[in-house]
Amino acid sequence: MVVSSPTNMDTFPTNFPPSGDNGLTSSQTEFQKMLIDERLRCDHHKTNYQTLKAEHTRLQDEYMKSQNELKRLLIEKQSNQEKLQLLLEELRGELVEKTKDLEEMKMQVLTPQKLELLRAQIQQELETPMRERFRDLDEEVEKYRAEYNKLRYEHTFLKSEFEHQKEEFARILGEEKIKYESEIVRLEEDKEELHKQLLSVDPTKDSKRTEQLLREKVHLCQKLKGLEAEVAELRAEKENSGAQVENVQRIQVRQLAEMQATLRSLEVSF
Repeated sequence: MVVSSPTNMDTFPTNFPPSGDNGLTSSQTEFQKMLIDERLRCDHHKTNYQTLKAEHTRLQDEYMKSQNELKRLLIEKQSNQEKLQLLLEELRGELVEKTKDLEEMKMQVLTPQKLELLRAQIQQELETPMRERFRDLDEEVEKYRAEYNKLRYEHTFLKSEFEHQKEEFARILGEEKIKYESEIVRLEEDKEELHKQLLSVDPTKDSKRTEQLLREKVHLCQKLKGLEAEVAELRAEKENSGAQVENVQRIQVRQLAEMQATLRSLEVSF
């Protein structure tokens, strides 16, 4: 765009000296009008120039903004294209993987022949350990049954032995009781007899006899205490033996109950 530079019209004089010639005056007037018009045109051009300059500056700013916006959009477009390309490559890779998986799944589809073969293989794999398990359980049941019969026999034997010992202890205790009771009765009679003799004897005449009788009394009392202690010991031994036999019997009964429970659980597992 071409813009004419304004001319500084202030350098030209606008008033001329008066003249007597009308033609010269008319020319001067015309010339002044021309200068005024030219000055007005120059002012108008100057105003247009300033307006055009400001518009040019604004357009240049807008142009720079548009260029920057265009660069930003181009960069964003390039980035989006790169992202889209990466996404496209990723999707293509996934499509390839899915295609491979689909092909593998197609290869793994069971035909009736493969299904029958697989069923036979699974049946064989399951039956073999089950047979071994049943065989082991049979052996274990036989072992527990033999041990149960052994414990039942031992329990019966110990029970009969306990009854026999119980009867033997009762018999011995009865005999000892009769023996010691008769001995106690005899000692009581001797004691009464000695007491009577002591009452009938004159202490001043027969002191030696008195001392002898006193010694015999002390001896008899000591013997009586020893017999009573022996009876107490026999009773304690009887009670202790009975408690031991009852404890053994309880253990045997508990073991039998455990064996019976084990046998029942094994029978249920079959």
